[in-house]
Amino acid sequence: MRTGKLGTFCLFLLLLLGIHPQAALPADHSVAKQVLRDAERDAAMIANEYIRENTLHDIAVADARAQDLKKAFEIASEIRRQGDRDLTLLEIAETQARSNQVQAARQTASRIGDASDRAAAMEAIAVGQLAAGDQTGALQTAKLIHTEINRSGALMQIAIAQAQSGNVKDALDTVKDIEDPLRRNVALHGIALSQMRDGDIPGALATASVMASEVSRAKAYKEIAAAQTQRGDMGKARLWINTLTSPIEKSSALLGVANGLLEKSGVPPDAPCEKLHAANPSRD
Repeated sequence: MRTGKLGTFCLFLLLLLGIHPQAALPADHSVAKQVLRDAERDAAMIANEYIRENTLHDIAVADARAQDLKKAFEIASEIRRQGDRDLTLLEIAETQARSNQVQAARQTASRIGDASDRAAAMEAIAVGQLAAGDQTGALQTAKLIHTEINRSGALMQIAIAQAQSGNVKDALDTVKDIEDPLRRNVALHGIALSQMRDGDIPGALATASVMASEVSRAKAYKEIAAAQTQRGDMGKARLWINTLTSPIEKSSALLGVANGLLEKSGVPPDAPCEKLHAANPSRD
């Protein structure tokens, strides 16, 4: 749905409405709406259907950000491919959630024809609530999602956000409701990293240890060991590393120690490889 290219108009909208929305004056808001109508007029003349509907998608989402939902829905209805139309409605719903218009966002999601797309929209609404700082509301929305994968995706991001804000106990409780193994591991990894950054190494190790995947545990152990070593606690890191019985986990943790030492000394771990590559350009 996305073309990956932003024209002058889209850049203007990002600057006006997206990057510093609190700085937009009422006059700017009004002008933005006028510019959107000009953009809509010109977009209607685009011959290529794919590009035209991509452009209409962006205009509809911008209208939602400008609080002109009537126009946003009107433009969305002009998008003929259902999948693209549903994606537009999804982004409108997320925009509403980010503006604390949660009930309206859920109503927008209900307009989506495809059931899986509706579930994705509900996940996007929960993420929008998180972005607005409403973790409790995001959790309530997540529990309304009927599709396991989308519910797990929303809960994963909520758990990580809870841990980042210092609510590790709540985060671990949220993880219990994540059914998808991959997303549960990602959530636990995020929680462990938050504990590590807060200096709670025992807590981080305990969280990492309950990951179902050996590879996921190994990755977490590597990052914890690196951070602990950078802080000057290599000896303590080696103590818990010596208790590991899995070769994958132990070697990864030791690699973390090595990386921590290199970074502590100001030498990035990949610097020697870069130097060798520079010295032997003929190897390309």
